Amino acid sequence: MVLNICPPGTFVYSVRQGDTLWLLADRFNTTVEDILNLNPGIDPDRLAIGQQLCIPMIESDIDFDPVIDLNNLSRSLWSEHLFWSDNIILGIIFAPTIVEAMREKGLENASDFAEMFLDYYGRDFAEKFTTIDRDWFQNADNIARLLSENNPFWNYDEWREMLYTHLQMLKNYVSYLLTASSNQLGDILQDLQMQALAMADYMAEGIMRQFPEDFDE
Repeated sequence: MVLNICPPGTFVYSVRQGDTLWLLADRFNTTVEDILNLNPGIDPDRLAIGQQLCIPMIESDIDFDPVIDLNNLSRSLWSEHLFWSDNIILGIIFAPTIVEAMREKGLENASDFAEMFLDYYGRDFAEKFTTIDRDWFQNADNIARLLSENNPFWNYDEWREMLYTHLQMLKNYVSYLLTASSNQLGDILQDLQMQALAMADYMAEGIMRQFPEDFDE
């Protein structure tokens, strides 16, 4: 199974009971055609509960449920992180001349995370996260510490374990690329995506638990 890593400007949505592409297009102010273009090969008449879809993020004046909105934003940011990590890895192996450009695009992802944090934790925290995140392969401990020190619902050990697991999974991905074990790549990418989404959901849940007044309907 080959997994499509959702590109920048989209977020990952898990299909729920009763969902159809038409309902999702209406809910997220997009079109069925755009969803189909982002998810080639899906059967619009046979969506499965738990199936992962890429959904375009559309700027609009529609008032979304703040819980869904934050979850989608967090998932979008982590999906973008994985997208650029994948592109940087592929560039290093197959196209070294474009790696620096990929790195620069990847750094924008750190700034996008900081923008999400800004409303909740202020500019100082956002700037610290951006600085650390630029070298997060070397700074998993510092990222876990920064997050846990600013949110009582973000546990240091849990963040540290998730970040190191993510790094190890990326290393495994590189190993399979170098050994041309293409039959394993689909499963590895799927596991990477699911693990990144778990971090996204943990991040969003922590914010919602710390600032419940912002998410009361």
